[in-house]
Amino acid sequence: MNSSPSIAANLTNDARKGLAILSLSKAEPIAHLADREGVSRQVLYRQKQEAAEALDEAFSAKDDGVLFYLPVTEAWLSQLTLALILACRSSYRGVKELLRDLFNIPISVGTIHNRLQSAAGQALADANSLLDCCAIDRVHGVWRVQDDRLQPHKI
Repeated sequence: MNSSPSIAANLTNDARKGLAILSLSKAEPIAHLADREGVSRQVLYRQKQEAAEALDEAFSAKDDGVLFYLPVTEAWLSQLTLALILACRSSYRGVKELLRDLFNIPISVGTIHNRLQSAAGQALADANSLLDCCAIDRVHGVWRVQDDRLQPHKI
């Protein structure tokens, strides 16, 4: 066995990776591998340890930390339901599945439908309250909106 420090010190990164893989594979005893490659058992154990740590780090669950805490209220769930359907074009059953899987909240398709109908009714009421009814005339059974900016009165 040649345990010259220069052999281990002069190993390339690829050679170190290869030794680490061979050590981790346990295909042959470390002593035989050290004799064959011309390095000490200490070098192989060190490479094996570094490779095992790198593998553990690569496959460990990483906790990046909490970005923010979100208080989930009934109103927030209603807004999420509306956003999923209107912005994401999700189906009622897709919303039901998401709420069940992510929030453990059982909800029926009928409840989702009722929430949408309620929101639509509220939006219609808000739109009607903003509409100026003074500018609407009924002429010959047809509702007509008068716009003074587009059709000024003739004098």
